[in-house]
Formats: sequence, C-alpha cells, structure tokens
Amino acid sequence: MKRIKHLLAGFLVILLAIVSPAASLDTNASKTPGINAPITEQNILKILNRYDKDGAYIIKKQLAAGDDILSWFSNGRIIDGISIAVHEETHAYSICSMNETRYFAGRKRTIPVRHTQVFQTKKMASSIPKKLRTFRYNTYVAKPIPNLASNVQGIYGLLNEFMAYRMSMNNTVCLYPYYEEKNADWDEWRVYINFCENGRLAYAEFKYYILHYLSYAKQHYPQVYRGIVANKPFCRAYREIEKEYEKQNTRYSKDLKKMQSVFAKKGYWMNISDESIVAGKNGKMMGIGRFTKDYKKLVKEMKKMKYVKLHRKLAG
Repeated sequence: MKRIKHLLAGFLVILLAIVSPAASLDTNASKTPGINAPITEQNILKILNRYDKDGAYIIKKQLAAGDDILSWFSNGRIIDGISIAVHEETHAYSICSMNETRYFAGRKRTIPVRHTQVFQTKKMASSIPKKLRTFRYNTYVAKPIPNLASNVQGIYGLLNEFMAYRMSMNNTVCLYPYYEEKNADWDEWRVYINFCENGRLAYAEFKYYILHYLSYAKQHYPQVYRGIVANKPFCRAYREIEKEYEKQNTRYSKDLKKMQSVFAKKGYWMNISDESIVAGKNGKMMGIGRFTKDYKKLVKEMKKMKYVKLHRKLAG
C-alpha cells in the first residue's frame, strides 16, 4: 500500500539543502533541537510542534499509520529533510483510493473529495505556450512517469500537488523564527531561500496548470468541465488551499526584507533583486538565483480574463 501511495503521490521534490536556525535566550527555543541535532522522530516532532502545527498534524497522523518518515532525511540535518517529509507525507495522508482524495487545508481541516470524470493531464501539454513551459512542466504535465497522480487523476492530481507544495512552503516559512533563534548564517539561510523560491514558483505553476486544465476541459471535454465545476467539495478544497498558499508567499516576501536587518547585524551586506539575492562579508560574496521571471510570466498569464473567470468559478 505504501508503494502505491508513493507512486500516486507527487514525485518531484527539489532536493535543496534547508536552512539552519538561531540561538535565543527563550527557554522554549533553547529546548528546541539545534541545527546539528540527531535526526530522530522525537526531534523532528519537537521542531514541528513548536513552529509548524500543520506539519506536525500530518507527520503525527502518518507515524500512527506506520510510515517511515526518516526515509526522507538523507542529507545530514533535520532541516535538510523536514520540508520534504511534510510534502511527501501530505501526499500519503491524502490518498483514499484512485477515485477519492482527502485534501488537507490546514488547521486540522480535511476535505474529502470524490473524483468526477477526468482526462489525463498530458493531453493538454501541447496547448501550453512554450514560454510558459517552466521548471515543472515536463515532470507533471508533458512527460510524467507512469501512474503519477498529476497525470492520471487529472485536475484532482494537480490539486494534490498544489496542496503538498503548499504544505512544504508553509513548513519553510514557519521555520523562519527557528533560523533566527538558532543564529543561522548564510550557508543555512540560503537553503531557506531556495526552498521558498521553489515553493513560490510551484504556487504559480500548479495554479496555472489547474486553471488551464479547466480551460482545456471546457473547450475539448465539456462533460468533464461540468463535473468539476459542480463538485462543491473540490471547489472548497481549491479555494482554501489557494488562499493559504498565497498568504505564505506574502509572508515570505516580508520575511525576506526582515532578513536584510538580520544579516546586517552579522556584518553582512545584502542585495535583493528579481534575479538574485546576494550577500557579502569580509570580501567574500555569495549569491542565489531566483525564479522571479518565470513566476511573473505565469502570474501575468493568469490575469487574463478567461483564467480570472475560471478561478472565480472554483473559488466562488
């Protein structure tokens, strides 16, 4: 059953290195496992219980179901795997059957959704303009592996991925104070930024894939289209997941600005632009490229009236 879960579950998680936290006089913070703490279920839950209640909820459920959450931790530190574990175990939590998904919307809210008729997502691949074929296009739309949920379950699988990336983005932004309290340096913060940048792009990609799927269905599979828009639990799941994900993107933007003052106190200078985030200290300069160009292209596309109307159709 576990093998089936992970076949159906989202398959691509960006294996970046996550960030490390900052030391604090706060008693609770001092009890929280540090950057180099042993990778154990207990230490993972201590971090999640303090900073990410949604992630803690999912991990506890899947531990109770017998999942080996430590299998997602292979790069040396808890922070290197915690977002990946939350992402993948959210997929595992969501699976009821090939025809039903439990969408987790946060704050212990789960929305069971029966699937209506779908077509395979790859059928719409050629209709996506080349300029919009961004990072995840081949993996989730054009050239999916066999049995990938985002393909065989159509729009329901795409929302499943949207949900899982929402959870991994939520986990990362929730850990911002952990990085501060554990006195993270550039080598740790850069991975936090990488995860957030990937999470922000995934928001635009999967929202676009969902809306484009609906647009394609309306034109080529009207019966499929009618079934989806009439599926009220699905519409509610989309509305709640999208709203929470958008909030996390906003929170990341604000935290990125706060990070400049954090780095200034450490003696760094920091420059944030659409193309990159660069920091320097003692004559050394470090930088991270961003996905802003692709993100903005997708956001601009979704401002077209046909997509605005389809979003309203789902979100109400």
